[in-house]
Amino acid sequence: MSAFRRFMGMMDDMKNGQNDQYATRKTLIARVQNQQNERAWEEFIEIYRRYVYAVIRNMNISEADAQDIHQNIMIKLWEKLPNIELERITSFRGYLSTITKNEVLQFIRSSQRRVAREEKAAADSTLSYLDNIRLPEIDKIADQEWRIHLTNLALKNIESLFSKNAIEVFRLCIQGWSTEEVMSRTGLSESTVNTLKSRVKTRFNTELEFLKQDLE
Repeated sequence: MSAFRRFMGMMDDMKNGQNDQYATRKTLIARVQNQQNERAWEEFIEIYRRYVYAVIRNMNISEADAQDIHQNIMIKLWEKLPNIELERITSFRGYLSTITKNEVLQFIRSSQRRVAREEKAAADSTLSYLDNIRLPEIDKIADQEWRIHLTNLALKNIESLFSKNAIEVFRLCIQGWSTEEVMSRTGLSESTVNTLKSRVKTRFNTELEFLKQDLE
């Protein structure tokens, strides 16, 4: 089986939720430059695929189109990463944003060409859809989605270190719930809520900083 077919098989597995959890490594991007390193590619897809998809969807792109664009981006990354000079990339997240923006632009251009061949009613509908795509806001969308993505990754990485109650308390707190609301939701006392929140927060901040350095 070719390396490309194995890569597409990984994409299918990820869509079906059939994936393993791997610890992140600062050398991940360097390792995926070897297209034969299946474990590195699985890790790469698991870490970045949700972020890229979330950025696309938040640009007001339909689910079906977002899936197609997302797959095209992943294929382009598979093709491009082996040849990029890592020392020239100051921010890998910025590199992802650029590729995403270019792929969405390509989608818009292709759709506009299709409009020229459609009947007026269909063309008007497509143009209205294209006009609602939030392309100029991609940097803002990408920043927001990256913060959400890192928060979820950090929580996922540390959840085995704490009780279910502790993770739930902290998750509610960072979602903006007040101490009183958390107490009502969990049935825990104020002192317990504050203690659990403090314990998780310290480890969470450490993990979040590690992920920023490791993945950006």
